[in-house]
Amino acid sequence: MKKFLVTFIFGLGHFLASHAQSEYLVSTTSQQAATSTVESPEKKFINDHFRYYSLCDWVPGMKFMVLPERKDMLIPVFKSAETNKEVSSGELRYKIMEYLGNETTDRGYLHFNFDCDGQQYYHEVKNVTLSQYCMKPKAGISSLAYLGDVDIAKELLLGDTLYMRTNKVRIDDPNSTSGYKEVPIAMNERVFVTAIGVGSRAYPVKIVFADAKGNTYYQPVAISKTNCGMIDDDFIMENKNKYFPNAFSFSDANTKKSENLMGTYGDKTIYFKAEKECQDEAGTTVTLPRYTHFTIKNIISQNGTPYVIMELVALDGKIYKVKTTFTHTSVVNSLLQNEDYFTDVFGIGNLRAKYPDTTEDDWSMISRGEVRKGMTTDQCRLSIGDPIRVHKVMGKYETWFYDRKTLDFTDKKLERIN
Repeated sequence: MKKFLVTFIFGLGHFLASHAQSEYLVSTTSQQAATSTVESPEKKFINDHFRYYSLCDWVPGMKFMVLPERKDMLIPVFKSAETNKEVSSGELRYKIMEYLGNETTDRGYLHFNFDCDGQQYYHEVKNVTLSQYCMKPKAGISSLAYLGDVDIAKELLLGDTLYMRTNKVRIDDPNSTSGYKEVPIAMNERVFVTAIGVGSRAYPVKIVFADAKGNTYYQPVAISKTNCGMIDDDFIMENKNKYFPNAFSFSDANTKKSENLMGTYGDKTIYFKAEKECQDEAGTTVTLPRYTHFTIKNIISQNGTPYVIMELVALDGKIYKVKTTFTHTSVVNSLLQNEDYFTDVFGIGNLRAKYPDTTEDDWSMISRGEVRKGMTTDQCRLSIGDPIRVHKVMGKYETWFYDRKTLDFTDKKLERIN
């Protein structure tokens, strides 16, 4: 019994020590596991509707369009099943190939068989098994753009509203050697999908869209990545916006930003720290004095800019609009922050509630930076700021020194201005 008790106590002590240690041993693993399960609406859209087919998963009936790249013009991709001779990729350009299946020949060559307009073709890979070939990260057949993605995207996206996640898109340009010209577009621009067609092997879905002004653009994207010849790590830098979730969004980022800001600041009482220009309900620019109090009614994000428009309700019920920003230009140097930064323009809280004995006349003088005899030390500090130096005499007397004036107080009340 004694031996059991000793063993139990030893084990309990070891458990408690280990438990105490574990409280201090942390890692990112658990956090990554928690966050990795959260899918964006765009990635969920892909996972729900677009299956990725590796080369080993291809099934008869899958359709592809022949879109040869420059190297495919030099090295033919297909042979004729009738003649066993190579066929120029130029002859097959824009032709639709229907997959028939694969086979291994007597010579050990791997054939991927297709039908095109009633004629048989095959793509040949020598001295490799199907499983060996499929193990390659980029295994696929060059020049073939998968039309399954195009058909599904057309069914689901045509006529929809999307929002841009990239600031570079394309327009068709027959005078360019590439056939297109890259042009800028505003981030989060609202666009309408007007057509969907085939793009290229790497980016098989060509999404054509128009902005609010009727200007038309397109963006080629990979969606399921079937046979695109690229892996996830390839969609970086200039290729990043060629993956659908990096190019388009289903939601307005401005709306989300506004909702987040309103969740933090909505209905808060704020006041101007200094005299400030703003717009009234008629759209007229007016100047309101320092310490004008408001309640935040709405925060409206502005597209392509860090600034927001704040709709504010003054104490008299009038509504004003003020441009401000919650974003620093530099997180390192506060001198490089954007103009009209929120905490520079506004103070948070109700000063009037903090100083209930301050009259309207006093608030009017304080907002203009003026003082008068009888004001309290708090009211003077609100009006002209902190003094350079304070000299106190016998407890109830004190003198505040400023650059060009001094204030004498008795029992915290202003008695003399020098």
